[in-house]
Amino acid sequence: MIGIDLTTGLLIYLFLWLITLVVLWIRELRRIKAHDWSISNNRLFRCNSCHYSFLMKDEQAHIARCPRCNAMCILLKKQ
Repeated sequence: MIGIDLTTGLLIYLFLWLITLVVLWIRELRRIKAHDWSISNNRLFRCNSCHYSFLMKDEQAHIARCPRCNAMCILLKKQ
């Protein structure tokens, strides 16, 4: 068995905890960045039936269903 004193053992334990926290923090930052929502006119839909405004995740989508009334909503490009 490897003999270490109390101070060295606690220092190694603290160092391992700090490494674990940094790895989890970086992982969380990457996850948030990958699933980030941003508000832009390309993502904002407005239902003509119930006048409910909502955001879509897909920027290339031009047709969506309203989450409130389930009607088809078409995004009109403004020129």
